[in-house]
This record gives sequence, C-alpha cells and structure tokens, in this order.
Amino acid sequence: MRDTAPAPAPDPRALANADLAAGNYAAAARAYETLAMAASGTDAVRLRAMAALAYQEAGDHATADGLLGLLEGTTGADQAVATARARSLLHAGDAAAAARLAGALDTTPLTPYQHGVHARTLGAAALTTGNAETAATALVSAWRYPVPDSAREELAAATWRAVFALPEAMLDARKSAAGAASEAGWYDLGLTARRNLLDTTALAAATDAWQQTYPGHPAAALVESLLERSEALGVRPRSIALLLPFEATLRPAAQAVRDGFLTAWFGDGDLGSRPAVRVYSTADAELATLVDQAHADGAEFIVGPLRKDLVAELRADSDLAVGVLALNVVDAPGLARPGFYQFGLTPEDEAAQVAEHAARRGSRALLLVPDSTWGERLGQAYEAAWSAVGGTVLSRVDYSENTEGYARAVREALAIDASKARAVALREHLDLPLHYEPRRRADAELILLAAFPGNARQLMPQLRYFGAGAMPVFATSHVYGGTRDAEGDVDLDGIEFGDMPWLFGAADPATRATVERHWQPAAATMARLYAFGIDAYRVLPYLAKLRLQPALRVPGVTGELTMDRQGVMHRKLTWLRFVGGVPRRVTDLSPVPPHDVLAHQ
Repeated sequence: MRDTAPAPAPDPRALANADLAAGNYAAAARAYETLAMAASGTDAVRLRAMAALAYQEAGDHATADGLLGLLEGTTGADQAVATARARSLLHAGDAAAAARLAGALDTTPLTPYQHGVHARTLGAAALTTGNAETAATALVSAWRYPVPDSAREELAAATWRAVFALPEAMLDARKSAAGAASEAGWYDLGLTARRNLLDTTALAAATDAWQQTYPGHPAAALVESLLERSEALGVRPRSIALLLPFEATLRPAAQAVRDGFLTAWFGDGDLGSRPAVRVYSTADAELATLVDQAHADGAEFIVGPLRKDLVAELRADSDLAVGVLALNVVDAPGLARPGFYQFGLTPEDEAAQVAEHAARRGSRALLLVPDSTWGERLGQAYEAAWSAVGGTVLSRVDYSENTEGYARAVREALAIDASKARAVALREHLDLPLHYEPRRRADAELILLAAFPGNARQLMPQLRYFGAGAMPVFATSHVYGGTRDAEGDVDLDGIEFGDMPWLFGAADPATRATVERHWQPAAATMARLYAFGIDAYRVLPYLAKLRLQPALRVPGVTGELTMDRQGVMHRKLTWLRFVGGVPRRVTDLSPVPPHDVLAHQ
C-alpha cells in the first residue's frame, strides 16, 4: 500500500488574510501580530500595521494604539502605518489631524483593503471638519474596495451626507466624469434629490428610474428614507416648542423675541395649519430635560434656544428627533444634520456685508474698534471679511471709551503723530521756525468702524478735526440706536451702515405699528428683537427650500433671507447713510463718487 504524503501546513499569512477577508478581524489581528513577532525589518513593521488596522476594525482601539506605539520609531514612509495612525487620530477625536495625515499620503503602495481603510478614514475626517468635497471624493471611492458588513450602513449614511452637501453644478460635473457606474450612481442620486426633494411624487418617479439605472447600488437603501424626508418637508409642524432664556439678564430680550414670534403667529392668515406654540424657559431646567419635555408634550419642531452655548449643545445632539431653528449661530466643525437650521443677528454676518458694500469704494482701510470683548469679536470679523474681499487693513486701532482715548485712536489711525514727528525732525534739522499743519496719511481710502452711537458721536468729530471728514466711514447696525434722534445723531452724518428694513418703514409697517401699539417702550428699545421673532415664525415653512435652493430669497422684516448649505440663515441688509442726523436709504440719495485719497490734503 502506497504511503500518502502529508498535506502541506497552511500558510499563516494566507490564513490571516483569509480571516481578514471573512471579517474575522480579531482573529486576523492576532495572526498578523504573531507573524510580526517572527519577522524583522520592514516586513515586521508592515505586519504590525496590518494587525493594528485589523484591531481597529474589530473595535479594539486600545490594543491597536499599543501596536502603533511600538512603531513610533518608524516614519510615515510605510503607508499602512500612517493609515493606521490617521485612523487612531480620528477615533481619538482629532479629525483635523487625521485629515491632514491621510490627505498627504501616497496611497499607491496600499493593498485593496488598506485603500478602503484609507478612503473611509479620510472621508470621515473630512466630513467631520466640514470639507464636503474631499469627503465625497474619498467616501465614494471607498466603495471600490472591501467594506466590512458591519460598516456598510454607517459608510452609506456618511457618503450620502457628503454627496448631498455638494452644490448641484458639482454633482452634475462629477456624475459626468465618474469612471464607474457605482460612483456615478452616488452623484446621480444627489442630483435626483436636489431637483425633486420638495415634490414627493416627482421624487418617487425619479428614484424608481434611478434604481433601474443602478441596480444593487449601495445607496438604494437610502431611497425609502429620502421619500420619508420629502413627505416630512411638505408638512408644517403641528406643534412648536419655543425655547427662550427668561432668566434675569436675558429676560427682556427673550420677551421681545417671544412677543414678536407670537405677533406673527396671531397674524398668520392660514388658520387651518397654524401650529400650536408652547413656550419653555431655558432658565428652568437643563436643555436636554426641556427638549425631552417638549417632545413628550407633542412638539414636532423647536425654535430656539437663544444662548449660544445651548445652541452648540443642541447642534451636537445627534439623537434629536425633531427639527430645530436655533436662534443663534455657532461655528462648529462638520456638516450640520438635516433639519437643523440656525438664524441669528450676528455681528460676523453684518461685518461680512459691510466689507462687501465698502469694497466698492476702495481696498485700503483703517479699522477702528472699541477696546472690549465685543470690539475684539467685531474687529476679527472685519479683518477676515475685508481680507476675503481682497482688501488691506492699513491700520487697526482699538480705542478706549473716554475723551482722550477717542482722540488718541484717531490720531494713531490717521498717523497724525507721525506727521508731527516728521515736522519736528525737519525743523530741528534745518534750524528754521517752520509752520506746521497736521496732515493725515494719504494712502487710506475708507474707515471700517465698530461702534455704538455714543462711541461714534465722539469719533466722527475727531475724524473731521484731523482732516478725514471726507473719508467714507462704514459701520454695522450697532451704530444706530434704532429710533430717530436727529439732534443727537447729527454728529454721525456721513456714516453708511447696514440695518434691517423693519426700522425704516420698508418692510411690513402695519405689523410694526401693531408692535408699537402694544409693547411700548420696549418696542422702541428692542425693535430688532421683535423683528427677529417675527421672521423666526414666518420663515418656518421655507426652511427646507432655502437650504436646498441657495438662490432662493424670502423677504423678511429683518432683511432678505437666504440660507447656506450648512443651514445657516443670512440677511441682506438695507443700506443707509446719516444725513442731517437721520438715516436715509442709500438708494434714495445721490451717488457718492469714489473717494480721492489726495483730496483735502
């Protein structure tokens, strides 16, 4: 009888690879780690990197980090090590660092599995930091490579968030340029949703056609939720929870917003679909408790809160089951979830519009801001906005709020003291009794001003005294007290500022008269907040449309309303100029010619 040769022992690497392919990540990780102990040099490094990646896939990040610690002496030259490190950074919460590391890698040497991990890591990090373009590119490409069954649902949701955040023109271009049907399918579904989400019947027909074009596509599981979202967008909420801060310091502001909101509610002619409104005080309980209570009370939508820290808390709540129109704006990383909108009367938004408006009159600016927390906030906003429009800040001066502080700041901004110093030096050099008149700097074309009315009443006479009376001055709405005071505001003549049309009879004067009749004197001192409350109610039916259609504009009493892809509302301000102490709309005045910087010198 012939002897049978023993079967060859299984290749340990082949077994490890088989476990990885089968999704047995913990077993694969242990096998790669064992292989690494018997290997040396580059081979050992790469096996430990594979073990770390597999441990991460199994959810054992502590063991993975321990292996990466053993690789600290290696450089990022091994792309698998760098990929694992990027994934570790992402898990630790440092998405920005993960995106930088993963984005800088040469992925050519990676295996198909490592390619997939890299794409998922880069995409998730970019999505967290709000870079939708990079996130969409990476996450769509991740589907070319092996995807763990346990990660497919999360990856599909993340890919869709990134794709849907892209503008329509980019979706169209990417669909046309896609090299594979699986990639084109993501962008085509994005286009389909963008064009039909507000019409459920059209969306149902369009998604049926999409499914026939891309059978078995990983995005197919999203179609049902898209149709559900479309139906929800077409229905006004039946019950609204209005969350406002009725604690001592913020009570007057909260009351004005509440009364404006309810004024719009009472004036809503669509009585059949007018929602029920219940008001909650954020001073009474923790925000999470209030939200739970509102939901238990039947609220389908939340308007508020007003405090910025509470808006940030609510934005971070990924389990929130209702839509939200927050009454402040937080600048947070990542893409805001669908159904979360932000609307605020922010200085940053106004500063950006002032910069765009002022840029028509010049590019070289002087910046005057108060020496205060508010002044620092607006000063930074001005600087960023002015840079964004291509302008140059020649000098920023922070003024202290006293008589000498105003004069000193103007002299410094206009370089008057430098002019005086040059004259003194020349007099001493020539030893002659030269006549001297202060001369302001000749390179500045305009002034960006951060000031309340009292500040501006001190600064403007100083500017005229030192020869800058003809220089254009631009400011935010804070420069106007909100009520007509020609005698007190005559010193503000020449200042151009942006404000809401509600204050000047240019938007819904009938409702303004109602507010003034019922809520004096608060209607005068808190006029902007009443208007804010009115628009917060009236914009509710348009929120989804505004986010989907950035070109859409809704007229409001606070300004013409638009929304960006992040769900943040923006107002188009009305432009005014003080003439005889009274704000006049710039469109009603004679145009001002471009400023000649050498005039009046």
